[in-house]
Parts: sequence; C-alpha cells; structure tokens
Amino acid sequence: MTLNDTVTLSQAGELQNFRLGFPFKYKSNLYYVFAYESQNPQQRLTLELDVGLGTPGFYGIRVNFGRQLNLDQQGPYSFTVIFEFSGLITPNLQKVEMFDLDFPVYPSLDQVSISNTTVVLPSNANYTSSSHNFTQASSNTFNIAKNQLPEYTSETGIISFQPIGFFNLLENKEVRRNIILDEWNELIVSDFYSTTNKAANETFNVLALLPQKAYAIDAKDNLRNKLTITQQSQGEVIKATINLRTSIKQNLTAQFLVSFKLPWKDYISQNEWNGFALNFKLFEPMNLTLRKLVVTIDLPEGAEFQSSNAAIDPDIVQRGAYEKMLIFTLNNISSYKNYDFTINYKHVLFWSSFRPTLWTGALVTIIGAIALLWQIRKAPAPILVPTTLLVRPEELRNYVRTYEEKRKIQRERESLEVQARKGKVPRRLFRVRSRTLESRLSVLSRDLSMLREKIRAAGARYTDMMRQIEVAETELQGVEADLLRTEARYRRGEISAAAYHKLLEDSYKRKDRAKTSIDGVLLRLKEEII
Repeated sequence: MTLNDTVTLSQAGELQNFRLGFPFKYKSNLYYVFAYESQNPQQRLTLELDVGLGTPGFYGIRVNFGRQLNLDQQGPYSFTVIFEFSGLITPNLQKVEMFDLDFPVYPSLDQVSISNTTVVLPSNANYTSSSHNFTQASSNTFNIAKNQLPEYTSETGIISFQPIGFFNLLENKEVRRNIILDEWNELIVSDFYSTTNKAANETFNVLALLPQKAYAIDAKDNLRNKLTITQQSQGEVIKATINLRTSIKQNLTAQFLVSFKLPWKDYISQNEWNGFALNFKLFEPMNLTLRKLVVTIDLPEGAEFQSSNAAIDPDIVQRGAYEKMLIFTLNNISSYKNYDFTINYKHVLFWSSFRPTLWTGALVTIIGAIALLWQIRKAPAPILVPTTLLVRPEELRNYVRTYEEKRKIQRERESLEVQARKGKVPRRLFRVRSRTLESRLSVLSRDLSMLREKIRAAGARYTDMMRQIEVAETELQGVEADLLRTEARYRRGEISAAAYHKLLEDSYKRKDRAKTSIDGVLLRLKEEII
C-alpha cells in the first residue's frame, strides 16, 4: 500500500523543514519513504526518519527543504511524501473470500485546514463496506474530506472489498537471485522464492512478472519437480503464472525457483578488447516489497571483477581456481527505489577455449606416455640383479582383495541409507543392518592398516602408492562433508538452486577424481601380483 501525502503550506512565515507522520502502529509495516517538491518531482528532498512530533503515539519524519522558505513573500509551497507499506491488507475475519485494508484516514500534522483523502483499491476489487462515510468517485476510487483537523489526528480506517478473479495475498520476506554470466555469452537468471500465503483461501498459483525479452522460462519446486507455467505478454512484461503441485494454505510457505535467460547483447556491453559491463535491473519490472534480497553474480570463468556502481560493495567469493562470485545483500526492497547497477569486469575473449585446450593437451600427454611405454616394452629386457622383495605377492593380493571388499560394503551402506530415506526399509531393520555393516568396515579398516604398513616398508615406490590412497581417502571424506553442508545450506535457503547444483557438480567431480586415483593404485598393485 502506498500512502501519498501532498502537503501545501501557506501563511507560515519562514520555514526550513516540516514534520509530519502517521500513527505509530504502522511503523513495522513501513518499507520505504521519500519526498520531493510537488512541482518538480525530480527534486528529491532530504529526510530525517523516526523523529518526535512532540506528542506520543506517532512515527514522524522531518522534511528538509534545503533552503529557507519565506511563504509570506513567495506564496504557497507544496511537497509530496511517499510512504510504502506492506502487510496492511488482511483476510476479513467474517468472510474468507473478502479482504480488509487498514490505513490512516487523515494525515498526522500539528495543524490542517483542509484534508482530502482519496483511496484507490486494486482494479479487480469490488468494494463492500468501510468504517467511514466515503464518497464513491468510481468503481474503485473513494474520497473523504474534512476541514480543521484536530492537532495530530490519529484516526485509522478499514475498507473491505471482495476480489474479482485472480487475487493472491502473498508475502515474500526474502528472495535469492542468481545471475550467471558464462563464457559462452549466455545470461541466465534464477530467482528462489520462499512465499507465504496470508489469505484465508488456499492457492495453487503464484504470479511472477518477467522482462519482456525473457526466454527459456522454467520453474521448479523445492524438490526440483518441474512446474507448469502459463505465459502472457502484457506491455513491457511477461506475466508468468506458476502452477504449484500442491496448494499453499493460509500462513504456510512454499518454495520454488523461477529461471529464465536474457539476450546477452541487451545487458552486456564491451568497452575494451577485454573489458565488459553488466548493466542490469534487479527486478524488471519491480512489483514487490522485500525485507531482504540476496543477489549472487557468477562471473564468466577466468573473469576478473573491476568495479561496481551498486549502492553497497559486494562480497567476492573465489570458486575454484578460475571462477569468482559476487554477493550483494540488500534490505527493505521497495518498488519506488532504483536498483539499476553496473558491474565492470575483464575477460579474455578466447578463454572459452581454455578448458578444451587443457583437455587436448592432457590427451596428447597420455598418448605420448602410452607410446613411450610401448617403446620401453619392446626394448631388450635389462639384466636384473636379484634383490630381496620385502613384501610378498600374497600380502599385495590380500590388500587389494580387502580394499575392494571395503568399497563393496561402503556401496551397500550408501544404498541402505538411500532406501531408508525413501521409506523402503523399516527403521529397526535399518539400524540392525547399519550396525552390522559398520562392524564389518571396522574390521576391514584394521586389516588394511596392518597391510599398508607392511607394503609401505617395501620401498619408496610402495610408500608413494600408499600415500596416494591416503590422500584420495582424505579427499573423499572432505567431499562427503561438503555435500552434507551444501544440502543443509540449501534447505536453510542460504544459497540459490543454481549455486546448489553448481556446488554439487564440483563435489561430484572431486569425488570421481579421488576414486580414479584409488583405482589406478589398485590396478598397479594387481599388475605386480600377476
């Protein structure tokens, strides 16, 4: 709800500032306030917030004009104060299909000669009743006027209305937006919402307004199930109606993700051969109020952040060796505030070929190594001086067999945990089988430790093999811990869905590399046994 107070001052002598406010009960609903000269809306006036009005029970602001006004000489002066509130529309207690708008009927000033209040309801609202005798000017516009208001009037009113057609009463306390700039010139945006239904009626649909040029629009719930979207172009926006799989009942919360792509050339400009700028509006259009907005910007791989004109400085997070992520945290987001920003970064144009070049180089190296080994095998066998082998083939065989059995039991334990989470295994049976597997793993780990020490004593080459396995096992333990932390952060809403999937992907890659390292050592040990 927007409260627009236009104040005209006359016959007040000299003034540099002016105080006004509203009943204190509405303070917690206030999101944003600003003021300007009525004849010059571009001329913003400075404000002092939460000042006293000289009498208790009010939230006051002081409007500073920036100069001395002499109203007796220059005549009347008019300025406008815009207050933006949220949470003042609530379900009607008697009829669930109706809503009540709670608002201050008159301005709270020290002296008012004439007060004219106009209330404009939503276009799809059907007026039913009110606490005051309003005059209906149109289907959704109502007026009330009063002369000579008492000093600091504190009078609140209620207007009840019935919505026509689609009308949701949703609260979004926090939204997490992820903007991905990849090295292939794609601009991907994903918004994670945690939405609470404040209406008495349950709802299956939520509305998101997206930029007109958005494409590849997609939506998923918090379980990553795909949601149906109905799109409709309307002026400069796309109205995306998201159909949820289950309804949101009153005071319950649903979480879902809306993702879309935007044309790269419309938002990214190049000012040097390696200099780029992201010119973006956080919400285009802006149609909601938020207590908190967290924006993460994933720069292209290999890019270096240079500067930003955003109101706050970003936190810069290093992801991997070549990736950086910027994090902005904003509070009290309002539809009246300008959140346009520019991010400047440097990025080498041929970076997109960097990883293919690495893979090509690695492949050439592997082929060269295979060719060298082939030549060595074809060379005449050298005369070997007999030496004493400090580790028996049987011990190597036992180590490999025991390690493979350990991995088999670990896979069985993981499968058991998955079945338990899905409810396919009773809790009592899960505990019994889990204790059995843990006991077996403990025995195998003890045996492997004894065998490892014997193998390590056989020489530097065997010592290096055992060290590689220990390093890989430590990496696997770290990956498992990271997966649990990532899952917990995602459930708490600390990271967006896009960041969540990216972290999972990185962890699984590390897991695969560690397993490949262990497989390589076991294979070399098997070759020595043969």
